[in-house]
Amino acid sequence: MTELKRYRIHYLINGNPASLTLSSFDEPNMEQAELEILLHHVREPRAATDAPWESPERKSEHSRMAELGVSDIQIEEDKAS
Repeated sequence: MTELKRYRIHYLINGNPASLTLSSFDEPNMEQAELEILLHHVREPRAATDAPWESPERKSEHSRMAELGVSDIQIEEDKAS
């Protein structure tokens, strides 16, 4: 049977440690973790991904992460749950 688990996403934002908790049946991948961080920190979320017909030099979500100063993302299962 599939079990809902809690995961901690640890990261640095402008050099300061931060984390958030995410509930999921499967361990989130890095792209999902990045989107969760953006949703948590951006006051007015706009489209965070590029349209399929666009071919930017840098993906929008990577640009937004750089603007926020996010780095060193790590994902681990929260065993305390």
